[in-house]
Amino acid sequence: MRAFILSLLLLFAALPALADTLLIVQSVRDRAGAELRNSVTRTVPARTELLVLSDYTEVDLPRMVREEQPDVILTIGEPALKAARRIRGIPVVAVMSLSLGEKRSVQANITGIDIRIDPARYLAIFKSLGLKRIGVEYDPDKSGVYLAKAQHAAALAGIELALRPVREPREAVQKLGSLKGNASDALWLLPDSTVVTSLNLEATFNFSLSEKKPVISYSGEQLKKGAAVALNPHWSAMGLQAGAMVRRLLDGATPRELPLQSPQNFSLKSNESVLNHLGMSPAGMNRLFPKTTE
Repeated sequence: MRAFILSLLLLFAALPALADTLLIVQSVRDRAGAELRNSVTRTVPARTELLVLSDYTEVDLPRMVREEQPDVILTIGEPALKAARRIRGIPVVAVMSLSLGEKRSVQANITGIDIRIDPARYLAIFKSLGLKRIGVEYDPDKSGVYLAKAQHAAALAGIELALRPVREPREAVQKLGSLKGNASDALWLLPDSTVVTSLNLEATFNFSLSEKKPVISYSGEQLKKGAAVALNPHWSAMGLQAGAMVRRLLDGATPRELPLQSPQNFSLKSNESVLNHLGMSPAGMNRLFPKTTE
């Protein structure tokens, strides 16, 4: 009998431990999301389940979570985070979502990586280009928390932010005129859905060329439209960053122990023709970050 019990113990010891489960909820199937997701799955030692919301007309995520019982949820994109806000008892790591950084506090079980790059990185660009007064249009409800941090850093850097709050998209065009002349040296474009509309972007880039004020953007895609400089996150690197947060949660950390992070890896892109038109030299700026041109 003793030999039988011993053999059973050896058998159970040889069986693989039950794997942790990571549920990835992705808003849509796109290249950036897939790049980020693949970086996570390569580095997280867990069984992975993938749910792409755009593949379905309707998804009952709370019911799926009750059935699958994942240990951690990773959301990619705004719709995915919105769906996950209905989940309370499971840690959530959110990425590629604007609303994540809009409030001073987030739901207790949610943490993640803000899509906005640390404002100090933009301030370094302004300083390298000799820009002292930066015009910023923003919705206080969507970008107020970020700009409060930016204002503190700007004061230390000797840069003034000429803030223009807007509550609805049409106000953005109306307030551009207040940034003419000495009111600003450049425009800082934030990922703010109230400000960033097709009509507002067209007006902003026309203003930039006519007033000879560069637009510093959050997206390399806007260089072709008239932005002078942009900081672009590296999605695969953000996946590694998110994967590290997921691993810590699987090891027993709580979301409260993992504060909201900023993207750690990004590249500088510039539109040389726009910079030349504005009579600006990117020489000092090019030393700050890895750079590509459009």
